[in-house]
Amino acid sequence: MKTFAALAAVFVGLVVLANWLASAYVVSVGFGRVAPAGVFCIGGVLVLRDWMQQLRGLGWTMPLVYAAGLLSWGIGDAAGWTSLEKIAVGSVVAFTVSETVEAIVFTPLRNRNLTLGVALSATVGNALDSYVFLSIAFGSLTFFLGQFIGKSEMIAFGTLLTFARRRVLPTPA
Repeated sequence: MKTFAALAAVFVGLVVLANWLASAYVVSVGFGRVAPAGVFCIGGVLVLRDWMQQLRGLGWTMPLVYAAGLLSWGIGDAAGWTSLEKIAVGSVVAFTVSETVEAIVFTPLRNRNLTLGVALSATVGNALDSYVFLSIAFGSLTFFLGQFIGKSEMIAFGTLLTFARRRVLPTPA
């Protein structure tokens, strides 16, 4: 339970941080592309959701998606950051769509091959999240390729961590 609580705190914190960063900055993701600065945080979030589902199930993870988005919206509203509110709304809607589909992809794979489940579900979630989020938050898909690349870099890192954890530090029997 401690592990789940720690991952949940990081998850919510990364979503709030990602939305604030996306409202204020643009970063290079490599390959001559740029994206809203929260892109790396969200790439990590896509992997963390799978890890949390593996630990506690969908009933525990999906409410965190909505709580994190609503917290971002609340912070934006309280601080008067109009752009953050729009980004937070885009985030909640994008998460609702992408995380639901990601869970559908991850759930049947997770017990057969956790690493493949993380990689595949996060990549599917990445494409949907990028499309929906950018459409709502910015009204444009200009950053789509940069968004996809940046999140993919973090998904690759998370997939490697998943693989290493399963191979180097196997779960005790």
